Amino acid sequence: MSAADVDVAIVGYGPVGQALAALLGGAGHRVAVYERFEEVYTLPRAVHLDHEIMRLLQSLGLADELADDFLPLRDYHWYGADGEPLMTLDVPVPAPSGWEPDYLFHQPDLEAALDRRARREPSVTVERGWTADGLEDCGDHIALSLRGTSSGDPRVVRARWVVGADGANSFVREARGIGRRDLGFRERWIVVDVEPHDMAAVDLPPACQWCDPTRPTTHIQSGTRHRRWEFMLLAGERAEDFADDRGIWELLSPWFRPQDGVLTRHAVYEFRSVLAERMRDGRVLLVGDAAHLTPPFLGQGLCSGLRDAVNVAWKLDLVLRGVSSDALLDTIDAERGPQNEAIIAIAIGLGRVLCELDADAAAERDATVRAAGPPPAIEMPPLSGGAIGSDPLAGRLALQGRVAGATSEGLLDDVTGGGFTLIVAEGDPDAALGEVDSELLDALGVHRVSLGPAARCGVRDVDGRLGSWLAAHAVHAVLVRPDFYVFGSVSAPDDLPALVGDLRTHLSIAAKETS
Repeated sequence: MSAADVDVAIVGYGPVGQALAALLGGAGHRVAVYERFEEVYTLPRAVHLDHEIMRLLQSLGLADELADDFLPLRDYHWYGADGEPLMTLDVPVPAPSGWEPDYLFHQPDLEAALDRRARREPSVTVERGWTADGLEDCGDHIALSLRGTSSGDPRVVRARWVVGADGANSFVREARGIGRRDLGFRERWIVVDVEPHDMAAVDLPPACQWCDPTRPTTHIQSGTRHRRWEFMLLAGERAEDFADDRGIWELLSPWFRPQDGVLTRHAVYEFRSVLAERMRDGRVLLVGDAAHLTPPFLGQGLCSGLRDAVNVAWKLDLVLRGVSSDALLDTIDAERGPQNEAIIAIAIGLGRVLCELDADAAAERDATVRAAGPPPAIEMPPLSGGAIGSDPLAGRLALQGRVAGATSEGLLDDVTGGGFTLIVAEGDPDAALGEVDSELLDALGVHRVSLGPAARCGVRDVDGRLGSWLAAHAVHAVLVRPDFYVFGSVSAPDDLPALVGDLRTHLSIAAKETS
């Protein structure tokens, strides 16, 4: 047993650190979080979440609480240099995760809910006003040196694992000497948040881009009570040029005037595309902006960070419980790196469309895009490696339908409890498994679900989506991971032992653990 004070020390307490603390604390692990800012940051930053992240919030018991203040979004409007429609990015409905495809939100509301959820876990402690300033590898733990942000008082915390959720300028990343790759996009934009007196008075789509070469501009609602505009800074412009509110109101004047509401914030950001060389370095892990930065045009920055959190959480849980060896944590890079890079590439592509400043090139762009017709729906890339099987469904986001069990009806995760879930088209999944395989599933906490209501673990497929999903892929069983991605699938009951054996291998579980 390690002499560590805590199982996991998290540096940074934005939404990604909050979600990770709640997930690990919910699994019973000792988690300590250290945040350098003494006060909660009350201004918005991210404004978009997708259905996959709503499923994560559902697993934390927060989705229904937040849904009333989240604005569902189904289309994303782009306008050309002439101000006329250029393209509309639609999303498939219904979304796989059982929620609306996308949501717009006000980040302080999300952070307040995540903070309450994390602090509800008795094994989680959150300490504000502590700045990390040292990491020492001590073999079976990491010595994390901290200093009081105001007092300067030093302290050392020993943690079995340290996670850097400390943002773009991550101390944890720099302390471990982890380099970053620049993926080639860098532009300065000024972000302006307002709180209108009357939301309906501004007649604009909830999310839109003006691909105007004289000043590329974004408008987006942040939840049900706030709006945001973003304006690209042009050559020769400086952040200081917009230091006072007068310049901001000039930018807003085509749509929003001082009598229309309150200007809550404006700040210049440099939108970048950067990827850390690795997310694991020994007993140190990176998540969120510490590991990757994406331009905001796809709205996936925070989503990617929260995907990191749930990926790291279930793997650290298995390692901390002694079910898996720490080799499982090597799959974090194999899974999150390629997916994050693919998402950044899509965002860069959209940014190249938006940020064209040459009038002739913009006119040519508009003609080309319009001639091409409606663009295909953008879908998040699947996992391409790591702790997944090799069949066609492996690595894809699992579907969540509505089911009815013996005592309740609702979305699948609410009825089963979430986590690892083995879904079969009919019959008892354990009937095809030997004792050792069943013990492994028990050790992992795998919920068994049969879409045959009369089976031992049977449920009724209320909306028919799960049954249709299995049938469409000609599979009998699908094994879903705690982060909602498919580990693997098989076409017949007799193939289930092979699926469990494959799981054992990919999760770095020794045979003796299940004997």
